[in-house]
Amino acid sequence: MRVILSLLIAFLLMGSPVFSASSAKAKAVVFDARAAWSYIKDLASDSMQGRRSGQPGAAMAEDYIASKFKEWGLEPAGDEGTYFQNFTIDHVNIEEGVVFEVIAGKERRNFYYEDDWRVQKYSGSGNFTAEVVFVGYGIHAPEKKYDDYDGVDVKGKLVLFTTETPTRLEEKFKDEAEIENRVTAAQKLGARGVLFFKSPTSQRRYFRIRLKKEVYKPDFVILSVEDRVTNFIFKDLETDLRYLLQQIRQTSNSMSYETKVKAFVAVNTLFDEKRPSRNVLAKITGSDRVIMDECVVIGAHMDHLGISPLGEFMNGANDNASGTAVVMEIARIMKLNRSQPKRTVIFALWAGEEQGLLGSEYYVDHPVCPIEKTIAYINMDMVGHGSGKVNLRGTYYGPEVWKLLKEKLPEEILNYVSPGRGGPGGSDHTPFLQKGVPGFAIMTDGFHFKYHRSRDDIDLIKPALLKKTGDFVHKAVEIIASEIGDFIPPLRRETYYLKLQNLINFEMSPLKKFTEHHKDAKDSHVDLQLTLVEEKEELDGDALRIEVLKNIMVASEKLRKAKGLSYYSSADRLSRDVRQGKTTVIPGLRGIRSIQDDPGWAEVLAKQGVFYVFMDSPSFLFTEEGLSEEGKKIVKALNESGILLIVSGIDSSQGKVLLETSKKPLIVLQKNLPDGKVLELIRKKKAALGLILSKEEEAGVYFKKLDEVKKAIGTEHLLIVNEECLWEKKGKEHMLQVIAEILKAEYERQNISNIFSSTFLRVLRNNRGEESPSPFAFIPF
Repeated sequence: MRVILSLLIAFLLMGSPVFSASSAKAKAVVFDARAAWSYIKDLASDSMQGRRSGQPGAAMAEDYIASKFKEWGLEPAGDEGTYFQNFTIDHVNIEEGVVFEVIAGKERRNFYYEDDWRVQKYSGSGNFTAEVVFVGYGIHAPEKKYDDYDGVDVKGKLVLFTTETPTRLEEKFKDEAEIENRVTAAQKLGARGVLFFKSPTSQRRYFRIRLKKEVYKPDFVILSVEDRVTNFIFKDLETDLRYLLQQIRQTSNSMSYETKVKAFVAVNTLFDEKRPSRNVLAKITGSDRVIMDECVVIGAHMDHLGISPLGEFMNGANDNASGTAVVMEIARIMKLNRSQPKRTVIFALWAGEEQGLLGSEYYVDHPVCPIEKTIAYINMDMVGHGSGKVNLRGTYYGPEVWKLLKEKLPEEILNYVSPGRGGPGGSDHTPFLQKGVPGFAIMTDGFHFKYHRSRDDIDLIKPALLKKTGDFVHKAVEIIASEIGDFIPPLRRETYYLKLQNLINFEMSPLKKFTEHHKDAKDSHVDLQLTLVEEKEELDGDALRIEVLKNIMVASEKLRKAKGLSYYSSADRLSRDVRQGKTTVIPGLRGIRSIQDDPGWAEVLAKQGVFYVFMDSPSFLFTEEGLSEEGKKIVKALNESGILLIVSGIDSSQGKVLLETSKKPLIVLQKNLPDGKVLELIRKKKAALGLILSKEEEAGVYFKKLDEVKKAIGTEHLLIVNEECLWEKKGKEHMLQVIAEILKAEYERQNISNIFSSTFLRVLRNNRGEESPSPFAFIPF
């Protein structure tokens, strides 16, 4: 009787709310930082040989992760019921034991790999000694009366040339100056290899050349060298490298030179166009019949750099065994907790990230869960070091998902999560973004020690940061995977590209009105706004100019105080402001009333912040013979001041005259294609055609005209000019339809960038005499 009574009491207690809550709490498995740390220890051990995809160490890491998934009972999500998604990669590897020595006279010097020289991608192998021949810019164009190989014999030798191109040679030798064509020229002329260098005036070092795999030849080496190498080659010669380059720039004549200096090269490279590689994929299938075919993907790249050419093990504990371990531990605890998310959760470990995001790119083209059904992707890359905060980048591109997380995440997690705009670049969230999937990049805040160095080892990993990252991502995945709602907006891929571009609104608003109306704008899809400085009709002469200057000063002060706006100053500054979510304002004038009676004032207005003059139907500047004397003075004044001329409403003959007269490139706005001579002049004068997107014009019809111009003059002379305001819903939707046509035609990234903003900014810079924006490595973390 006592036994029955005890069992009855136990049964009742189990059913009570207090017992159930405490029991559930006791059974819940939380993220174990020590377990994650142990996975890192295994993955970042020397036995894994740096986990370079395509190498034996990577295969060991892939098998290790898959075995853990199997042990924990995760569902396979790879090919044919396995945990592996198989694909092939262009695999390039520089084997251990590289040597580069220079023999100058009786002196022989060995140079340090990475500090002094590097093997470039798609280099072949070689073990030889050869003479070094300087060939200037490496341009071989005898049919155009220029040849850097003229007068020298390079057969069986190493050719040394700079990767730069003199400005005066750029246009004439556009094709021949392509780096692949320079390499191909050296190969055809019998050289054993090339030595690239940056000109001595360049401030950048440790450069890498982007080459296409077509340049690969098994016995042709492609190396880059730094100043210490070129200085040693020339130190005892009768001439100097700087002098030779200066003479080429000044005379446009080749100055090739047989140095008689020799170099010993020992390089062994591996190139395999079809090297097998594998992503490792597991999943927990969704429990809701309605939305189980939707999914959330969390991932990290499991590969690293392998064994360096110097024989060092690049173990990559932080980069990125740390992110890999967090994915693994979240998978383990979700399975142990018998989680039943409504949507499917996919756990992905990517191969080939270090070789160009190869694994994640393959996945988005061959997804386990359809991309159009993928709610979000969360990427972890380097989460083992830092200050204590966890950076979450991508809120601008996934606002609906971030809004949900802000509402649902516990405060103790939100307190250490640092949200940011995000964007493509740097890691495996990029291919997802490019498909329109909200891609979030997570990296712990602070300095990441020993990045891409052999010292990236397990002892530098902080378990507390693994715990913070793991708790956050685990909770975020549970929320996203189980919240009911529609998180897949229409045209989301098109919207991504709309947000990605430095989008210019050509609907020219009055400067004062625009500044007041949009002063608190934040993270707008409009990045650059053309505005017009107000001019009172009743004023002219000096009174008008003073009014213009006053309006610029007042607007400038208001822009300084505006939270979401900035005043245009340079392309570099524009890029910084865009990353801060600001819209940049660029002021101009409608017409030439302010300078018509005194063109000299153009220079004053330019210095005070007028960047362009927009002229609509300026027929008064023309006579039957061409541009009037007044017109010539106006164009000359604008050219000399650096003010860009944007002109609309002109016929073909007027367009030809303007283009021929202007010393600086201008922008011609047209609704339809101009004749061939105008297009040829636009290309020749480095000007631009702004093809107007009319308010009621169908996107398909407009795109056909756009594509025709692209084929005629290239996108570097073409830009889209909207008529409908892009701040308004109708204008935004119209532009999205055009973007849909562009994506359907599979325009390359640079072409898309050109027609939205790069062409405009180039023409603007050329007018103002500015240098091209300095290149930078964009890492969105």
